[in-house]
Amino acid sequence: MALNLVTASGSGAERGAQIGEQLSGLLETAWNRWVLHFSKNEVDAEELAQRLTEVGGWETAERYCPDLVAELEAMAEAANMPWYQVAALSMLDESWALTGGMGCTAVAITRDGSRAAGQNMDLPDWTNGLQTVLRVKDESGLGVIAATYPGSLATMGMNSNGVIVVVNALDLAINMTGMPVDFVTRGALHQPTAADAISYIREIPHAVGQNYTVLDSKDLFMVEAAADKVLDVPTHPEVSGHTNHAFTREYSGSEGSYARMAAVEVNRKSLNTAEDIKNLLLDKDSGVCITLGRWREDMYSFMGLVGDAGTKQAWVNSAPAYDGAFEEVSFI
Repeated sequence: MALNLVTASGSGAERGAQIGEQLSGLLETAWNRWVLHFSKNEVDAEELAQRLTEVGGWETAERYCPDLVAELEAMAEAANMPWYQVAALSMLDESWALTGGMGCTAVAITRDGSRAAGQNMDLPDWTNGLQTVLRVKDESGLGVIAATYPGSLATMGMNSNGVIVVVNALDLAINMTGMPVDFVTRGALHQPTAADAISYIREIPHAVGQNYTVLDSKDLFMVEAAADKVLDVPTHPEVSGHTNHAFTREYSGSEGSYARMAAVEVNRKSLNTAEDIKNLLLDKDSGVCITLGRWREDMYSFMGLVGDAGTKQAWVNSAPAYDGAFEEVSFI
C-alpha cells in the first residue's frame, strides 16, 4: 500500500498551508469516513465533532503549543474545509474517550550498542487507504517524521535528533480541558531531547489517558498520563513494552491488551535491533498486532513506525501484519 508522503516547513501556519494544499482531497475523504464510522456505531457524528471542537482543550493547546494550533487551522483553510471537521479529525483519542475504542503495541530496546523503538498503531478500519507520513521542519531547523492520517498532527513519530515518541491509549481519568493527544505527541516530537520531551509531557494537563514512550540515544522514559496525574512506568533494562492497560494503577484491561503485552515479553530475547522490531510488527502471528476480527471487528494495524535513535533513521510501514514492508523515510 502506497504512503501519502507530505513535506512542509516553516512556521506552523506555513506548514499547515502546505499540508492542507497537498491533502485537500484526502482530508475530505477522511471526514466523510469519520462521519460514517461513528454513524454506523449509532453516534451522532456531527454532534460529536461540534462537541470536540468546543472543549477547553483547545485553549490549553493554544497556551502550550500555539504553533501546532496554527498549523491545524491553516490546514483547514488551505483545504477549504470547515474548522470543526479538521479539528475533530485531530481528536481521535478524545472521541474514543467519549465513544469507546483503542489499540496499539509499543516496544523500546535499550541494549548496549542498540537503542530503537517502534510500534504498530491500531486504528478503526475507516483509516485504511489514508496512511500518511508528514515530513516537516520547524523554524528551529528540527525535522519531524510523523505517521498519521489526514487531519491528524501525529499518531507517533521521530525527530532528526533521534527522539522517538510512541503511544498507547489508556482508559483513565478524563478532563476535556486538558491537552488533546495529537498535540502532546507532536509537541513532544518538537523537543530536542527525550528528557525535554518527557518534561513537556509531565508539565501539561492531559485530556485523556495515554502511555507515552520516549527514547533517544541517551534516555528512555515511559509515563502513563491522564487528567488526574502523570506517573512513571518502570522500564525493563533491555526491552520495554506497553499496550492498552495501565501498569501504574489498579486496572482491568481488555483481553487483547494483556495478550499483546505477553507477546512482547515472549519475544524479548529475540529483540536486539530496530530490524527485529520491524520483523515483530510485520508478523501477524507474533501476537502483537491487531488484525480485523481479532479482539475487535473494526480495528486493524493501521501503520507501523520504527526508529533507530543511534543512527537517527526512521522507517514506516503502511500495512503491518499484512505482508507490507518498512520504507525508510528521510528527514528534510
